[in-house]
Amino acid sequence: MAETPNLRDLIGRAQAVQQDLVRAQQELAEAEVTGSAGNGLVTVTMRGSGEVSSVRFEPAALEGGDTEALAELTMTALRHATDAVKSLTTDRMTAVAGERLRGYGWPAHPA
Repeated sequence: MAETPNLRDLIGRAQAVQQDLVRAQQELAEAEVTGSAGNGLVTVTMRGSGEVSSVRFEPAALEGGDTEALAELTMTALRHATDAVKSLTTDRMTAVAGERLRGYGWPAHPA
């Protein structure tokens, strides 16, 4: 069983975790993910901050003038990009916290 850490050590560890999390947030804000729909007819690119940086339509998506289908494809691509941002954020933040806390016998991933 690991030794009980002293208060100064715990405070130092907490400050290090906070600094790591700030760095991870900055990295995430610069990261880009994509979501697509309709076998790539619509692609949404989103930054880790949640900001949409681009929306791309393949020419075939615009043929036929079906605006409802285009809107549905766009929303689906946006949901996929949003899910990718959430997953990236969760993975990165869990990894940062887990790396620091594991030394005290805490699990890297909460049960």
